[in-house]
Amino acid sequence: MKILIVDDSNFVRSLVGKTLEINFPIFVLLMASNGLEGYDLYRAEKPDLIVMDLLMPEMNGWELLKLIREEDPSVKIIVLSADVQKATREEIEKFGITAFIPKPFNKEKSEQLINIVKEEFGA
Repeated sequence: MKILIVDDSNFVRSLVGKTLEINFPIFVLLMASNGLEGYDLYRAEKPDLIVMDLLMPEMNGWELLKLIREEDPSVKIIVLSADVQKATREEIEKFGITAFIPKPFNKEKSEQLINIVKEEFGA
C-alpha cells in the first residue's frame, strides 16, 4: 500500500508522515512539496491514498485534484487544508474526496486521519 502526501509545508509533511508511519508501518510513504511533484509521483507510483493540501505553489491542490480525478475517479483522497470556507469544501466534495480535514494538523486531526485510514483500508 502506498500513501502520497502532498503539502508545501515540510513541517506538515513530516507530521502527517510520522503519524501514518507510526500507525501503519507497512505502508510506503511518498512525499511531494507541491502539486506538480505530487502529480508526477502519482503517475509514477499510483498510490492507494493521497493526503493533500489545496494551497500550494507550482500547481495548487484544485488543479491536482482535477487531474487525478480525470485519470482515476476511485483513488482515495483526503484533503488537509487551511482553506475551510464552506464554498471551498462544497466544491472539492464534488470531486468525490474521501474526507476533508481542516488545518492545523494537531492530535485530534491526527486521530481523525488514523480512523479514516483504518476505515478505508481495514488497517
